[in-house]
Parts: sequence; structure tokens; C-alpha cells
Amino acid sequence: MTQQEIDAGVAAVVEGRQIQIFTVDMELMIADGITLREAIRLAFQQMGVEVEFSGRGTHERGVVIDLDPDHMASLNLDPDLLRFGQTVVRVTA
Repeated sequence: MTQQEIDAGVAAVVEGRQIQIFTVDMELMIADGITLREAIRLAFQQMGVEVEFSGRGTHERGVVIDLDPDHMASLNLDPDLLRFGQTVVRVTA
């Protein structure tokens, strides 16, 4: 998965066009020592959404733990499209 694909997937989730991002390996290094997990977390953060990861392997998931409605509004995003505890990243086998 490339950074461009990550950004597109995160945008689709935050904009309500997609429910979750599905991936197979969160430990995958995508650039200069950055894991896929960290790249996804940072992409959500740039859109005003804080995501926390838990679980291991195929049981790992990322859930919304905080929203910055002011930052989201500045990006013309609707914070009501996401809710706390919502799973937005899931690992598949």
C-alpha cells in the first residue's frame, strides 16, 4: 500500500464514502522506517481524527478515540459521519 492509497482510503472513510480500510499487514514498512499502522494513524490525524490500534495479527483494528471538529470543519469535513469507538481500520487474512 502506498501513501497515496493510504490517504485516499482515509479520506473515503472520513468523508463517509467507505466504512473501513482493510489491510493485510500493519507491520509493513512503507517508507523510511514507518509502518503501515503509523502511516494510517498519521493520515487520520491530519484530517482531525485520532485512531488507536489494538489487537494483533488478523485481530488488529483501528478505532476512533477522538475527533477535532474545528479542524475537520476547516477541511469541510462533517465530524458527525464518525463516532467514538467506530472501527475504521481492520486487518484481513
